[in-house]
Amino acid sequence: MPKRYEELKSQLPVSRLSIDVLLALRVLYDKPENDVELRQQIAELSREPSKLEREYRSEWEAYVLRELVLDLKQNTQRSPAIFIDSVLSRIESLKESCPYYKAYKQQISQATPADDSTTQLFPTPWRQQLMMLLLPVTTVKPLKPTE
Repeated sequence: MPKRYEELKSQLPVSRLSIDVLLALRVLYDKPENDVELRQQIAELSREPSKLEREYRSEWEAYVLRELVLDLKQNTQRSPAIFIDSVLSRIESLKESCPYYKAYKQQISQATPADDSTTQLFPTPWRQQLMMLLLPVTTVKPLKPTE
């Protein structure tokens, strides 16, 4: 992976996303070969809710970072603004119409204690979180044909 994508990965603030936004990105970038793993992780939360913060969150952050950068890399001919709009619209569509996301979100809300210290009183709206995450994408210049 070119150095500029490695630098971009280090700048994307995935750790600042709420769990529901992180889950949406994880579902968005899920691949058929990883679907079983995600379903198993979500199912395990009913037995061991502590795994969400102890294991799965960091795994999902790494997965989302990798897939987001790969998505950007595959769309280097697009402007950063068009790429960001594409991600935002796909996330909005997923939130509204993906039954897997809705079911997973319900299971995660049951696994997250109400007094969890990571719960914010005034959670940052989705779009704001996604824009915060994707803002570093604007620094990536489109590839020239020789790169």
